[in-house]
Amino acid sequence: MAAILIVDDERPILELVKNGLQKDGHFVTTYTSAAEVPLDKLNNYDLIILDIMMPDIDGFSYCNKIRSLVDCPILFITAKTQEVDIVQGLTYGADDYICKPFGVKELQARVAAHLRREHRERHHKLLIGNI
Repeated sequence: MAAILIVDDERPILELVKNGLQKDGHFVTTYTSAAEVPLDKLNNYDLIILDIMMPDIDGFSYCNKIRSLVDCPILFITAKTQEVDIVQGLTYGADDYICKPFGVKELQARVAAHLRREHRERHHKLLIGNI
C-alpha cells in the first residue's frame, strides 16, 4: 500500500485519520508540526495530508514551500470552509480540500482515488534518453 504523511496539531484528528488509513493497509507517519517534518524525507511519501491552522507554520505556507519538492498528491483537511480558503489551498498546490467535520469513509475514498490516479500516471510514462 501507500506511505502517507499526516501533519495536524490536533492529536484526536491525527489519530482518527491515521487509524482510518492504516485500516486500508497504508503506512502512516504523523507529525503535530510541519516544522518537525524532515524535508529530505518528503519524497518517501506517496501522499501528504495537511491541516491548515497549525501553530509553527500554517498548512498553506507549508504546502506552497514543499510543492516544488514533491510530486505526490497533497490533501488539506481543515476547519476553514470558506470558498476563498478552498481556492487558496488549491492555488498553493493542494490536490484536494476536505472540510471538517468529515467522514472517515469519505477520506479513505478520496485517498484511494488520488493514489489510483498516481498509479495510472506512472505507468503511462515512457522515457527514451532525454525525451
